Amino acid sequence: MSSPYRIAEGLPAALRRTGRRSGRDGFSLVELLVVIGLIGIVAGFSIPAFQRYATNANLKAAAREIMSDINNAKQRAIEENNNTYRITFSVADNNYVLSWTDMTTTPSTARTLMKSPTSIGADVRISAVTYTDGFISFERRGTAKNGSVTLTNSRGSVALIRSNITGRAYAQFTIQ
Repeated sequence: MSSPYRIAEGLPAALRRTGRRSGRDGFSLVELLVVIGLIGIVAGFSIPAFQRYATNANLKAAAREIMSDINNAKQRAIEENNNTYRITFSVADNNYVLSWTDMTTTPSTARTLMKSPTSIGADVRISAVTYTDGFISFERRGTAKNGSVTLTNSRGSVALIRSNITGRAYAQFTIQ
């Protein structure tokens, strides 16, 4: 009669169940310390890179929000067929104000909404505005005057948001 352990005889030694412990179960303290040290070194290099990424991502998000507000004001001026949509930028106060006249109420009501790029990232600033008198306004056909808004962050990265006469806004980034 054949032995029930005969199947295991053809297997490599590491796969055979011998019933005794080999003494190499788990990790030694030295191996564990080496792995922890390597993780520390990798984290030491990656954390500053992640912080740079987050700072520049905040700048891009703030620029996209301003572009979205410009595009939204243009669309609303066309939709409602009125000339009352305007965005006023303030470099000194580091904010911008969306203002419009609500024609759905009688009498019509002036509405405003103040926004700041610091709501996205604490270090994002409005550094320059080239619109005449610091604001962009939209005609009922969606047209506007040419101009730009420049945003900067603490790393020296720049986002230049331009709009042309058709009211189209686009951004150009210089990342540091």
